[in-house]
Amino acid sequence: MKRTVSIITKEFKEIYRNNLYLILAFVVPLLMFVVFGYGISLDIENMPFGYVDMDRTPLSRDLIDRFIGRYFRAEFSLTDLKEAEEKLMTGRLRAVLYIPPDFSKDIYRGEGSVQLLIDGGYPFTSMTLKGYAEAIVNAFNQELLIKTGRPLRKAPLQVRVRFLFNESMRSRNALIPGLLVVVLMVNPAVLTATAIAREREFGTIYNIYTAPVKKAEFIVGKALPYFLISIINLFVLTSLVKVLFGVPMKGNLADMLPHAVLFIFTNILIGILISLVLKTVVSAQIVTLIITIIPAFLYSGLLIPVSHLGAEGRIMAHLYPSMYFMKVVHGVYLKRLGFTDMIREFGVLLLYCLVFFVISLGFFRKREG
Repeated sequence: MKRTVSIITKEFKEIYRNNLYLILAFVVPLLMFVVFGYGISLDIENMPFGYVDMDRTPLSRDLIDRFIGRYFRAEFSLTDLKEAEEKLMTGRLRAVLYIPPDFSKDIYRGEGSVQLLIDGGYPFTSMTLKGYAEAIVNAFNQELLIKTGRPLRKAPLQVRVRFLFNESMRSRNALIPGLLVVVLMVNPAVLTATAIAREREFGTIYNIYTAPVKKAEFIVGKALPYFLISIINLFVLTSLVKVLFGVPMKGNLADMLPHAVLFIFTNILIGILISLVLKTVVSAQIVTLIITIIPAFLYSGLLIPVSHLGAEGRIMAHLYPSMYFMKVVHGVYLKRLGFTDMIREFGVLLLYCLVFFVISLGFFRKREG
């Protein structure tokens, strides 16, 4: 224990003396979280929208007003289709509604039509905007039929949808907590990989080689300082989720904490393992970033549900601990799950932690070559 404490004390002194390490430890995680938090969104809302109203009647104005709201943001009242195409080409608008002359007269004759021009450069966004527009026009048609007294054919089957967990259907309620997985996977691994690789690059690792320190004592002593730093970052980031982004936690932080402890320690061991294999700081940082960032974004379920991936993608997702911790984070934040509901994820993360610890012991050699 004394030898382990000595390594822990030494590591804390190294961190304290190096301003760059203090920035990497405490400032970079906050910057990552804030930048990604404000930059990532899957909500198709407030799309810049313009319209060409050649009819200029109360009916055409009513239709335009229905488009303006949560999903479309009115930017321009345009004069003709040529101006509309110019705005779409420059990217200043994503959609333009064209209402032809005699629109109102054609409506009451049952021959009315409008045209919606959509920027197809973003296919997913374009299809979503098309769905929004069709829903708005369908509602407009239903009200017109009621006003004109025409008979309505009621569908024999009606679907009543109720959204569970994320009732407001805003992507930030899932994405912002999910960024905890990204930051807590990347930052601890990069810190530890850099720390050991730096000692090997500067030659101070020979002090460890010649000291009466066992392999397990060295790994634990190296890991604990960065583990404590990451736990502090965990509490700070969960506070930001609530205070800065306004996303509530439906469950209890205590139910997520055991999983977070294992997840953080696993990523620290990944950083240690990489630094034991590679000898320079730059190579250790590059490899660690590649190994952690890609699974954190692509295979964790942050942007795309794992169930939507192909067979190969699902296999890759199950190989990384990020997928299991993402389930825990979403379970606590969105579904109010307790620890017993996530016991399987706890077991898997514990297995990851033990496996990487054993592998790190196998790779650590108190001699070069």
